Amino acid sequence: MPADQITALRHRGFRLLWMATLLSSTARWADLVVVGWLTLELTESALMVGIVAGSKMAGYIVAPFMGVAADRMDRRQLLIIAALVNWAVSLIMLLLLLFGWLTLGHVIGLALVSSLTWALDNPTRQAFVPDLVNREDLINAIALIAVATELTVVAGPALGGILIPTLGISGAYGLIAGIYLMDLVVLFLLKGVRQAIPKVHESPGRSLISGLRYVWGNQTVLVLLVIAFLLNLFGAPYRYSFLPLFARYVLDAGPTGYGMLTSMAGFGALLAGLWVVSLGNFKRKGRLLVLSGLAWPASLLLFAMSTWYYLSLALVFVAGLAQAIIWTVIATLILSNTTQPMRGRVMGLRTGVVISLPFGNFLAGAAAERFGAPVAQGAYATSAIFIMLVIVLLVPSLRRLE
Repeated sequence: MPADQITALRHRGFRLLWMATLLSSTARWADLVVVGWLTLELTESALMVGIVAGSKMAGYIVAPFMGVAADRMDRRQLLIIAALVNWAVSLIMLLLLLFGWLTLGHVIGLALVSSLTWALDNPTRQAFVPDLVNREDLINAIALIAVATELTVVAGPALGGILIPTLGISGAYGLIAGIYLMDLVVLFLLKGVRQAIPKVHESPGRSLISGLRYVWGNQTVLVLLVIAFLLNLFGAPYRYSFLPLFARYVLDAGPTGYGMLTSMAGFGALLAGLWVVSLGNFKRKGRLLVLSGLAWPASLLLFAMSTWYYLSLALVFVAGLAQAIIWTVIATLILSNTTQPMRGRVMGLRTGVVISLPFGNFLAGAAAERFGAPVAQGAYATSAIFIMLVIVLLVPSLRRLE
């Protein structure tokens, strides 16, 4: 990649944050694949897969308060706390597996704990980026963070899918714990960042209310958050609840095939991230948002109809490509349309709207149990297409966002 397309990496602090993102996201995605397959082995229940996947994200309900913390506290320290808890959770999973004590209750309980670190990590990391680069490099930095995440969406699931049949689930969690430990080391190296922590005299509740009022008065940010909420409800569950079911019951692909399906989604997202990075500060972001917001569920609708493994791989690749484009564009437009004192709270709300994802996972598991995975995935994709068309018709200015 040409040097002028990775300008944000010239900043030492951002380079370290980017490396930490690679490590933490690799561990997180490997964990999602391993815990999804572990749940199937323990229960043979589509509903339980949806419940565990939903538990992994239930903490997003407190993400707006985590955003308040990101505006008030040292963001590096918050990231260290999140990484430390993630490491402890993976270590506990490893020990429970080694001693043969692991139950479904343990899986759900630890999933709920780790969901709180997701809710803390995401808004803090996003709000931290502008502290590490200048304004000219901000879009490049956001896209590079997306690239780092999607690199790991390729590596993490493939790693998890390969480790399950070779080293077993215990071996997979041993590796996950080691990666989180390396993440901690990198974050400890991230020192000397000048972060303006405002001296606030209002309560956290009032700070959150002021953030909500700010978003309510900012139509651009409000519409983007609504889109993120609805697409997390009807689009994003394909990775967490539907793919393990399709791999086992529709495509007969096993854990390695499941890892490859998830990796293909990540590979598409990686290429999308690299493409967005190469565009620089491009125009017509709104038009790209609309196109990717329709292409994503359309590819999932076709995926729901496929019973051929290699066609399914191609369709998941397209879904990952479109998903990464729309998430990157939404993050860029939100940050560029938000004032500096509000970034933590607004990104906390952006993370908070992901609370629709665990609900989507719960409903996906229940629908797949009742009607089968193909019917449930088809209904989800059709709903997402309809929602995007309605939003485009109601908010025509969305296509003109720059």
